[in-house]
Amino acid sequence: MDVPVDCACGHRFSVPESLVGGLAQCPECGKATEVPGLRDPLWRVLQVLALLAVVAAAWFGFQVGGAGGAMLGGAGTAVVLWVFSRGL
Repeated sequence: MDVPVDCACGHRFSVPESLVGGLAQCPECGKATEVPGLRDPLWRVLQVLALLAVVAAAWFGFQVGGAGGAMLGGAGTAVVLWVFSRGL
């Protein structure tokens, strides 16, 4: 799936999804243009916050819920794996 990129010169072009978070050369003006996506700094901050929230929830679940907290820990592990798979 291609990702749309808007260059500062006003040209819009598409690049492969593998370039998300990196740079692509604009075919119109030739300048390097950032490819927006999940690896942008804002997304990294959101990923870290999600990770911290899961860790805190799992800790609280184990402290309060006993066996029920184990289920929360399993769900938290799934979320942590998803966060890291998205390129943290």
